[in-house]
Amino acid sequence: MRLYIFLFLASSLCWGQNEFTIPLAKANSALALPSMAVHDGVVYAAYRSFDLLRFSSQLQVVAYDLNTHKELQHVTISVPKVHGARASEGLFLSKDGQTLAYAELHDPGLILLLAAKNLAEIRRSNVLPYSSQDHQRMFAGFDGDQLCLASNYYQYAKPELNGLRFIRLGTSDLKATSDMKIAGVTQDTSTAIVWRPLEKTTWAYRPTVGDLWDQYTESGEKTGQELAHHNALGEGVVPLGDAKLLAFYGRYADGSVISYADRHERELKLQCAPHPYGTSTDPAYTGAICTTQRDILPEAGGDKIMTSEFLLLKTDGPTIVWRHPMSFMDVADSNEPDTAVQMGGPLLYRAGSKLLIVAPTKKPELAVYEVPLPEDEPTQSKRTIH
Repeated sequence: MRLYIFLFLASSLCWGQNEFTIPLAKANSALALPSMAVHDGVVYAAYRSFDLLRFSSQLQVVAYDLNTHKELQHVTISVPKVHGARASEGLFLSKDGQTLAYAELHDPGLILLLAAKNLAEIRRSNVLPYSSQDHQRMFAGFDGDQLCLASNYYQYAKPELNGLRFIRLGTSDLKATSDMKIAGVTQDTSTAIVWRPLEKTTWAYRPTVGDLWDQYTESGEKTGQELAHHNALGEGVVPLGDAKLLAFYGRYADGSVISYADRHERELKLQCAPHPYGTSTDPAYTGAICTTQRDILPEAGGDKIMTSEFLLLKTDGPTIVWRHPMSFMDVADSNEPDTAVQMGGPLLYRAGSKLLIVAPTKKPELAVYEVPLPEDEPTQSKRTIH
């Protein structure tokens, strides 16, 4: 069952908000983007700094109080030397807020644990549990006292060996405690791995089987939850837990966001093409970039982005809570076909009756938008968002 939602563009979508910035000393967004985590009003950012010749051997880590607008800590940590742009697979905080984990999962590899209270190094490993057959590598954060890594394992001309791979490392020594593979189930290379380690489930996109998103357990069993592709290009999904999924579809200047919950669907139609963008500490909210392009050949300018906005979405509608002009940011390790790519999506943090959007910028700073959340759902009417 699919319900179509058309929203009235009430003034609440364009509410004013407080804004401030967080300085990032020695940051260069053309070569590295900050990875972020947040806990109890403190945001942590980790990013590489570079010399004039584009070499990097230092990681900058900052702790900043979002309430007082003051920097609490800033440390510089020696890391493996690289040349040129470098992508990170993320920065995560343990459930108790005591430990930070940072990862770069392509050679030269790095897995780094830091104490959140003072940003002191706890331990590190430069040995990755991967081979050349591990593609689309993913760092999924903590599962208790374990770190969770994944990959899309495949060998050309050997499909019987292919499958999604899930690895857990003990935080005490950063060595593998488990290594599982779902034989025969791979992720399409156009989409990221969608894994929820705490629930031990993953969603796999299968474009050759009816353009389907299927949910599996880590042991390879189907859960019976699936979402069929809609008549547009799939732009990715955001897993929400408990068999819930937010799927994004678009083409040029039209698109939609599908909210899926246990075989029931609701659709928000858009006059732009949405893409999931950013991470959220509250599953009730997520972010997207919505763009428009002209429906003409690329050589005539069809690949040019005409408009680009960030949308703050309430996931249970789905509905738009707030929007703001914003463009994609990303960095890649190199121009090779299978390399690390890091998106510059914002971090969404719920603080009482407001939501803070902490976004990378082209300047050596983070932009923070404080968005008041509406007490009631916006008025609905038959009008398409555009």
